[in-house]
Amino acid sequence: MLGNMSKILGQLQGLQQQLKELTVEGTAGDGLVKVMMNGQQNILAVRFDPDRTPATAPEVLGQMLVEAYHQAQLESKAKARDEFSKVTGLNISNLPGIF
Repeated sequence: MLGNMSKILGQLQGLQQQLKELTVEGTAGDGLVKVMMNGQQNILAVRFDPDRTPATAPEVLGQMLVEAYHQAQLESKAKARDEFSKVTGLNISNLPGIF
């Protein structure tokens, strides 16, 4: 049993590294705003289309940034759940708040 636990812990540590290296992107405003995030939900970059940004009101840009962040976060969480399921063999898709 203890050997099994150390194997699972090793797998979970590997999963943490995989999630750190995984990259997802959320967009809003038809690509005007992009948020890049890793599988640990850390923001890696925020990009704005420089040709279209000056014509967009700051409030609208702020709303688009929030929308792009949420889109990236949802995708990151979904990929983290998938990777966790692959590593552990457990289906956690119905457990809220895990990823």
